[in-house]
Parts: sequence; C-alpha cells; structure tokens
Amino acid sequence: MRQARSLDRTYATNVLDEVTSANTARQMAILLRLGVSMRFASGARLGRFATLVRRAWRPLIALLGIAWLASGCQARQRSSSNPPPIIDMNLKAHSLSQYGGGMPNCASNQEILYSGADPRSPMILAQLKNCASPLAPATSDDALMRESLSALERHNIFAVTTGSLAQVRAWHAAAPDRIIPAHAFGDPGSPGVEEFRRLVTSRELALFAEVSPQYEGVSLDDSRWESYLALAEELDVPVGVHLGEGPPGGPYWAAPRYRARLTSPLQLEEVLIRHRRLRLYVIHYGSPLVDEMIALLFSHPQVYVDISGNDWAQPRAHFHGQLRRLVDAGFIKRIMWGSDQMVWPQAIEVALEAIQMAPFLNDEQKRDIFYNNAARFLRLSPEEIAKHHRR
Repeated sequence: MRQARSLDRTYATNVLDEVTSANTARQMAILLRLGVSMRFASGARLGRFATLVRRAWRPLIALLGIAWLASGCQARQRSSSNPPPIIDMNLKAHSLSQYGGGMPNCASNQEILYSGADPRSPMILAQLKNCASPLAPATSDDALMRESLSALERHNIFAVTTGSLAQVRAWHAAAPDRIIPAHAFGDPGSPGVEEFRRLVTSRELALFAEVSPQYEGVSLDDSRWESYLALAEELDVPVGVHLGEGPPGGPYWAAPRYRARLTSPLQLEEVLIRHRRLRLYVIHYGSPLVDEMIALLFSHPQVYVDISGNDWAQPRAHFHGQLRRLVDAGFIKRIMWGSDQMVWPQAIEVALEAIQMAPFLNDEQKRDIFYNNAARFLRLSPEEIAKHHRR
C-alpha cells in the first residue's frame, strides 16, 4: 500500500512538472493522458491521485481560457481586417437634388408604419412612412459618395452602381476596384442603342440597370425597349429591371406615372421567350407579388432576383416573410443581395443586418445571397473571385 501511494505521488508529481512547463497544446494532451490514467484507477487510488493533481487544474484552466480568448480575438481581428466579399446588385450614384435636397427615411431596424393620409392634404414621405428615428440623408453630394464608398471598403463590397452616366463615371473614378458601372436605358437623357453599344464595347458599362419602365407607366414588354433588349442579348450584358414598390403614395408626389399593377413579374414572360439568351434579374423581386415571382422563377430558370431596398426600407418581419417564401420555394441559389442605397449611406449597414440576422438562413445560404449567386450570375472569372477574397 505504501509503495502504491509512493508510485501515485511520483506519477502525479511528474504530471504536474510536465503540465507547468508545457505549452497550451501540450497541456491539453497531458490532460487527456491524465484523464485516461484516472479512468482506470481504483476508487481509493483515484481519490489520493486527484488530491495531488487538483492544484494543477486551476492554473491550467486559466491558461487554457486565456489561450482560447486570444485565439478568438485573433480570429475576429482576421475577420474584420479581411471580411468575406459581398456584391451589391443595386447601389445608386445619385445626388441630393433628386430627392428634394434630401429627406429623412425610415429603416427596418425599428418599427415602420404606413399611417395613411388625408387626400385633402399634400402627401410627403414623412407623413406617409412613420418611425421613431428615421435615417438622415448625407449632408452633401460629396459626403454621400465619400460615406457610401467608405461603407463599401469597410465591408468589402463590390457594387453594381446605377445613375446618370456622369454620376456613375465620377463614382467609378473614385473607386474603380469597387464600382461596377451600370446605366439604364429608358431613363431621361439616356443615350440611344448605338451609344449603349459603344459604352459596353469600351467597357464603360457592365450592366443595363436599373431599367424602370414601371415608373413610366409601361411594361418591359413594350415595343420601345425591344432594340435595347436585343442589344443586351447580343452583347451578353445583364439587365436589371425594377419590379416592386416605389415610394409610398408615389403617384401623388414622387412618380406620377408609377403604377402598382406593373409590378407583376409575369409581364416578363414574352420578353424572356423572345430573348432566350438574355441575362435578366428582377430588382425588388416583384414585391409584394412573391407568388407571381415564384411562378416566373420556376418557369424561367435563367432569371435571378435581388432584394435591394426591401431589406432596409420595408418592415423587417414583412421582408423576412417574403424572403423565406422564396427560400422555401427552392430558389436560394438565385437570390442576390443589394442595398438600393440612394442618399442614406447608413442604409447599407441596415440592409446587411437584415440578412445577417435572418433566423431561417444558415451560413451557407447567407454567403450565397451576399456573394456566390451574384458572382455566378455576373460570370466572374476565377481571378476576379480570388481578388475579391484578397487571396
């Protein structure tokens, strides 16, 4: 018995010496060995042995805790300094003058209410859309571009950027590695078909977006757009078309020709049949007509959608319900993220948060929405994808 105690004491002493002199990885291995030894010890022997080694546990656990915290901090630091890339399929290079000099706007990080209006009174956004703390617009056009580009850099975002040709050029010149230039046919002052051809072949434009016939009170199936669609198909240029909500009460104060009936995604069917090689994505996914969007996606597998604007400017529970419908219907691989940031740079963070906090999405699905689906739709090369990941 005395000899057994002496052997226990000797073994425990050796273990303690080895624990205190080892690095953390080695300490974990020693603990594992120690656990095996204790597993096969007798009850009495285990009690004596545990008494001898008990004093090793507290400092060791402290060391392991410190190591764990340090590794976590290092991982977070690596993550923040090299965040995974994101593609924004609908960023606006706009000016405050396009929004009445700038006005507050409610975002989905709080409750949003549409309280209605008295038809005898003028309709303005602040009366039609209510919340406790609306987002403030940028203070100037320079601040708008600077703050928006800063958000892109901070979150490693590459943005399809729409607006007038002059504005898009200015933003692209300021951040050529972040801005993917786009311009919409049919906008006031937009060029004719041959100028669009030149802009594409000279690589001044990569997409036709945000094409918005809904704001003109006509369908994309209208004959006036046919030559532009044929050009997009010929040159393999993606087309992003607006189908969804405009500003609340829009026809009465912001967009006189906007019509809600032209939200229907089914208006695109004949366009897609005539132009079978056309790459087209529906901006705002035809919201709120999600069932029609599901029908279109099912019958026309080349079509994608983006969720821009809806992810920050609509009530979050409402948006999550619509997004979940699309995901549950099997279309997770064709949903792309976008901000639709206009003159409220903070909206970019709110739009990101709407996906990051979606409880029904797993990590793989979030990465598909944030990057993978758009990279596939845009046909990014392996070299471009590697550059975006900073490999």
